[in-house]
Amino acid sequence: MAQAKQASGDRGALIAVVALILATAVIQAAVGFNTVLFPVRLESYGFSKGLIGLCLAFEMGAVVSIVSSIDQILARLGLVGTMALATGVRLVMLLLLSGTRSLPIWCVGVFCFGIGTYLCLISLQTWVNAVPLGRLRGLVSGCYSSALSLGTASGPILFNQVGSAEGNQAFQANMLIVLVALLLIVPFLNQAPRICGQGRLRLGYVIRMAKVPMLSSFVGGVTFFGLPAFLTLYGMMNGLTVQRASLLLTAFMLGSVSLGLLISSLSDRINRTLLTILCVLVGVICAVYLPLGIYNYGIALSLLFVWGGAAGGIYATGLATVADLFRQEDQVSANVAYSILDNIGGIFGVLLIGLLMGAGVSDGIVYVIVLTAVSYFIYCLAQILYSPDHAI
Repeated sequence: MAQAKQASGDRGALIAVVALILATAVIQAAVGFNTVLFPVRLESYGFSKGLIGLCLAFEMGAVVSIVSSIDQILARLGLVGTMALATGVRLVMLLLLSGTRSLPIWCVGVFCFGIGTYLCLISLQTWVNAVPLGRLRGLVSGCYSSALSLGTASGPILFNQVGSAEGNQAFQANMLIVLVALLLIVPFLNQAPRICGQGRLRLGYVIRMAKVPMLSSFVGGVTFFGLPAFLTLYGMMNGLTVQRASLLLTAFMLGSVSLGLLISSLSDRINRTLLTILCVLVGVICAVYLPLGIYNYGIALSLLFVWGGAAGGIYATGLATVADLFRQEDQVSANVAYSILDNIGGIFGVLLIGLLMGAGVSDGIVYVIVLTAVSYFIYCLAQILYSPDHAI
């Protein structure tokens, strides 16, 4: 009887984890949807790409602004309460943005939507990590990571089903996506774990102790946020329809899922710093050839697929390095710091790409990402050459 109850409990836990992973994918689907909807809608209002970049950067800024309070929010509201509040915020912001042309209101709306998204994701991630999974932990972690990219990749596909960024239909469709994410976890509310505050985060310490992998997060953020923010507009500037241009992001994210997982699995057998540098160089090559490949749709999709794999490899390899470097009591600080630098990189990338493209530099995406990657490459070489034992 006891074994039967345990088996039933394990099965129930696995079903809950599957639902949480699906909810994660749906949350990111709304984000992927907005990577097409927001810039296209703002451009239709006559805003320059510099102003569009400024507005979109508020989504990454939201994460940086709330990260110091996330521990208290989770402890006070619980995972379910936090998820419900965040879903409500996302719904209200989409409703607000659907009826305004005011850039300041758009900036506030994008900022609050970013807060809601981060609260949803951190709630689900904490919930998944709290479920006892034994030997399935690695598989579940990989599935959770894949759900993030797959969800984002599905966003442009779902947008294309709506057909247009005009009117309120696209916003209403995305509101439905946001609501579905919450509904997926409703059957498992009684299984949500209790959360206790963990005290002050040691962000400065963990960044100093792991400069190279932490900076890889910044580089990855420039690519992972800067590229999707303007990729649809970049495709449209080079003669693609909005539907075909939006699928460029899907190719990038699918590469992150498939090739990124392969690269992250190799990081257990290969020096992680060398692997990260290799991924950076692959990303640079893809960026350099994109302005030529964009005129051939198949080549452009292939380049972005490989580029997405390299970007996913940078993020996953750096995260694995950070996990190995710190003790258990510093893991929360290390992961939060990694996330902050990822979003700061995103803010830098989105703002600078928007400014360059707004100033008439059509290949601003390429210049910003290549400059960031080369700077990181030079920094890594300097660390190798000037370290006492010349070791990586």
